[in-house]
Amino acid sequence: MGIIQPTMKPLWIPFVLVIGLVGGISAEALSADDLKPFPKPEPGYRRTVIRLPAVDVPDDRRVELILGKTLTVDCNRQFLSGELSRQVVPGWGYPYYVLQNVRGPASTLMACPPDEPKRTDLVRVRFGPNGTQRDWLPYNSKLPIVVYVPQDIEVQYRIWSPEPRTGKAPPE
Repeated sequence: MGIIQPTMKPLWIPFVLVIGLVGGISAEALSADDLKPFPKPEPGYRRTVIRLPAVDVPDDRRVELILGKTLTVDCNRQFLSGELSRQVVPGWGYPYYVLQNVRGPASTLMACPPDEPKRTDLVRVRFGPNGTQRDWLPYNSKLPIVVYVPQDIEVQYRIWSPEPRTGKAPPE
């Protein structure tokens, strides 16, 4: 009664095999699958992907997109301008972003000190409302942030989170 016949297999063997197979799938294979719904880049563009780690309170965080081009600059403030549009993958509802019409660089026209050397710096694209530089995206570790940019544009990002301490506004 308590003896297992040779033809009977314990139930845990298939479970262990499945876990072993799933565990053997690489992170690259899983991450490539989440890009299938997104379109291929148009000629002259490239697709960049930001994957965020899971956090306890994602609503307390925002992602700042920093788009720009590394250029040789002087003492003047330099910037590019462009249009960043939010698109949606048809049938999926996943957002992605496309940077178009990048123009410039433009700069202030101050006279620089003659002995000040030029330097290499990231010149940011102003693409937000009214030519601002920042566009804040919600923090979502479940979906990649997909940004399509011209070939010569770099994509960087910064994660913002609030200080744990808050201030109280007194009535006046």
